[in-house]
Amino acid sequence: MKDCCGNPHGRKTEARDEPISPLQGFTLSPPPSETGPEPLYRVVYTIDINAMNARRAAQRAHEIMKDPQSMPPVLDVIDFRGRLTRIDLSEP
Repeated sequence: MKDCCGNPHGRKTEARDEPISPLQGFTLSPPPSETGPEPLYRVVYTIDINAMNARRAAQRAHEIMKDPQSMPPVLDVIDFRGRLTRIDLSEP
């Protein structure tokens, strides 16, 4: 596991002339703090998929997630304090 900071996707940022759309500046709020037996985390699975529409893209992503032959994903995990940790499940 490693904590991420700055650019959470590890990519170099590019200078762009066009304005940033709301999706390009997309942010996630941390999960609420809870008093249960275990802390609450928000886990984000990001995948790019070609599809005819948004529903089909979501269905295809779900199929890939369930496929035992798929590679283990890299997940971003956010705790209730807003700390982001990137977990690569292919690493032991």
